[in-house]
Amino acid sequence: MQNFQRMVGFRDKVNFIHHDAKADAALQAEQFALAMAEKPFAIVITPVDAARLSDQAAAALQMGVLVVGLGEAALSLPCTTAVATDLHEVGRLAGDVAVKALKRKSLAEAKLDIVGRVVEIRGEGESTTSQAMHEGFMEALKKAPGVILVHDAPGSWTKDGGKARAMDAQRLQTTFDVVYAHNDAMALGAVIGLGEARATMMVIGTGGYVGADGGLSLVNKGDLDATVFLPILVDLAWNFITRKMDDPTFIPQPSYHVSPTAITPSNADQMLREGPPPLPTL
Repeated sequence: MQNFQRMVGFRDKVNFIHHDAKADAALQAEQFALAMAEKPFAIVITPVDAARLSDQAAAALQMGVLVVGLGEAALSLPCTTAVATDLHEVGRLAGDVAVKALKRKSLAEAKLDIVGRVVEIRGEGESTTSQAMHEGFMEALKKAPGVILVHDAPGSWTKDGGKARAMDAQRLQTTFDVVYAHNDAMALGAVIGLGEARATMMVIGTGGYVGADGGLSLVNKGDLDATVFLPILVDLAWNFITRKMDDPTFIPQPSYHVSPTAITPSNADQMLREGPPPLPTL
C-alpha cells in the first residue's frame, strides 16, 4: 500500500483512497461499495473472498471501471486484469535452496545420503498464503527423503514471532539445520532467537526487498543465507492504470503471472545493483 501511494503521488490530479478489510470478507464488500460510490477510474483489490465480490466486480466492469485484482485469489474474480505470483512456487524455491545447501553439507561430511532437519515458521496457521508456500516447500523437501520437517509453527508475520518460534524449536528439537520463514521479518527474528547456534544453521526468508529488515539487504550483509523475492504486484497494477489514463484504447491481458526469484549470496549483489527482474511488458 505504501509503495502504491508513493507511485500515485508522482502523478498529478490523481487521488488515492485506501481501505483495509483486515481479512474480513463482509467488511471488504462494504468497502467495495464505498469505493464505487466515489465513481473511481480504477479499483485495485486483493480479494478476501472472490466469490462474495463477484457481482460487485462485474457491476464495476459494466460501469467502465478498471478493476485490477492482485494475488491468486483474484484470478477467479471478474476483473479487467489480474496479477499474481504462484505462492506454491515461492515455497518450492525456498525448499530447493535448502536441499542444495544440505546436499553440500552432506558431501562435506562424507555422508552417502542428503540428510537434514528443518524448521518452518509460517505467517499464520490458517493462512491460505502460508499453506500454499508450505505445500511448495514440502514438495521440494520430498526430493531428498533424508531431509525432514521437524517443527512447523506460526510466527504471526513479525520479528518477535520469528524469534519466539525459533527459540521454541531449539527447546523442543534441540538440533536442526535449516529455518525457513514465510517472511523476512520472521527470518531475522529467528536469527536473533537462535543466538550462537545460528552459526551452524541456514536461515531462509521470503520477500527479498531492500531496507534494514529487507531480505535482499539482509542476504547481501550475510544476516540471512537466502530469501525468495516476491514481486511487488502493485507496481504492475499502477502500470495498467497509467497506461489506461494515457491511452483509453489500451486493453490488458486477462491475467499476468510474475515469477518469484531465489536470492542467495551469489546473486544478491547483482540484484542490489540492477534491481529485480523486469515486470511483464504491457
